[in-house]
Amino acid sequence: MRSLITLLAFCVVGHLTGQTPAIVQAECFWDGDPGPGNGIPLHAFDWAFQDPFEQGVVSSIPPTEGPHKLSVRMKGADGIWGSTFSIVVDAILMSDARLVESQMRWGVPDDSASWASIPPADGNADDVFEEFEPMFIVPPPGLHVFSGRMKGSDGTWGPPARTIIEVVAKREPLLTAAEYFWDQDPGEGNGIAMPPADGTLNSGSEELIAVDNGALLAPGPHVLNVRVRDAEGVWGAPIRSVVHMDAPTTISAQLDLRVALQGCMGTGTLMNNTLRAQGLVPYEEPYTALGYTLGNNAGTTTTPSVLNVVFPPGAAVVDWLLVELRPSYAPAQVAMTIPLLLRRGGTVSDASGAYPFNVSIPGGYYHVVVRHRNHLPIRTADPVDLTQPGEMSLVDFTATDHVTYGENSTVLTGLLYCMWSGDANGDGQLKYTGPNNDRDPLLIAIGGTTPNNTITGYRSEDVNMDGAVKYTGANNDRDPILVNIGGTTPNNVRQAQWP
Repeated sequence: MRSLITLLAFCVVGHLTGQTPAIVQAECFWDGDPGPGNGIPLHAFDWAFQDPFEQGVVSSIPPTEGPHKLSVRMKGADGIWGSTFSIVVDAILMSDARLVESQMRWGVPDDSASWASIPPADGNADDVFEEFEPMFIVPPPGLHVFSGRMKGSDGTWGPPARTIIEVVAKREPLLTAAEYFWDQDPGEGNGIAMPPADGTLNSGSEELIAVDNGALLAPGPHVLNVRVRDAEGVWGAPIRSVVHMDAPTTISAQLDLRVALQGCMGTGTLMNNTLRAQGLVPYEEPYTALGYTLGNNAGTTTTPSVLNVVFPPGAAVVDWLLVELRPSYAPAQVAMTIPLLLRRGGTVSDASGAYPFNVSIPGGYYHVVVRHRNHLPIRTADPVDLTQPGEMSLVDFTATDHVTYGENSTVLTGLLYCMWSGDANGDGQLKYTGPNNDRDPLLIAIGGTTPNNTITGYRSEDVNMDGAVKYTGANNDRDPILVNIGGTTPNNVRQAQWP
């Protein structure tokens, strides 16, 4: 269906000569002259006829389709109409420009080509501009010609429009890892892992878990970064946000910690204190020299009066321990490292001999990690509540294996559960053979080529903590390593158990 919708916008510049140099009125008309002043008024572009040169605007529809004469004339300030200026205009019927259908196909179409319909996004093709939603089968990977065409309301198809599209093989949008880190990038894969809420990374969209109150960060603004890894092992760019950290509230709490070492464990509830009795326990903590980072606690020292205690027997010092407090929300981070003294009955005191010992730390829940220079480290299975100032928390690793993370992470020796002995090289595992085993350091310590030698002193190779390193013979330090990895299978390995 066609309708006459031609609309003329007429802009005229008039110039009067021989009259008062000002235009005060203008008009136009189609075909026959209706007489001066009876035409269609023209409006001044600035809405005021007052100058010798004016721009006039008119909107008018021709009477019918076909050629028509359009005439324009102007009146000066003296009230006299000037001559008529005329032009011929060919008025045409304008098509209804609605789109009613759209089609597409792959490849260059010919007369016999089959096309697939594309439905409009709003469900109705009834406008000049339409949004269509193609639903089609994608061809194999490679370069392909995509053709599309549209039909107007007059039933006529327009010419096909074509473009070249490269189809690529679909990638499986799986996330295989996620991590976050604060401020400085530790490198891809070295951030703090973010586990999936459902326990499995098996989708392109995952809900991830990260609980971090920033207790280890200095007060002020920090940048939190999160990134994920796809199925091809490629890490995406970090997503960043700025978080302002308030100063944490530090509390002073007491920790009643009880630990036993298998290497010096007797048959009952008391450990041997041979190292102390021989005067081999150093006054200064040994862990800084072994490569551990202790922060402000590096170089902590005790006194002769503390090491000279022999009564009650359970209070006599056995050796130095290293205790770490790790936030429950990020157990890979270390909030505090403290060198402490282990006593024969399993109680742990600070360097001054105070038991239970005090810790000053931002209130929260912490895992307790215990290390010794030649025993496998252990960690609490559940975090310890250190939220109430002055309150005492008991952590007894000696009473049961269930307190410790993992299975068989401690060994029952005598009447106490103990840390596994034999980690002579301090790498967190017990090995009797192969690279980085714990047997070779013993042989090297006594001279290497003479296995029946003995060396005395405060040494990590002294697995049974009797003050001497022995490779063969009675009470040697090699046999406990073999026994702890299984006895009859020397190539077994016992690992420290961590999350």
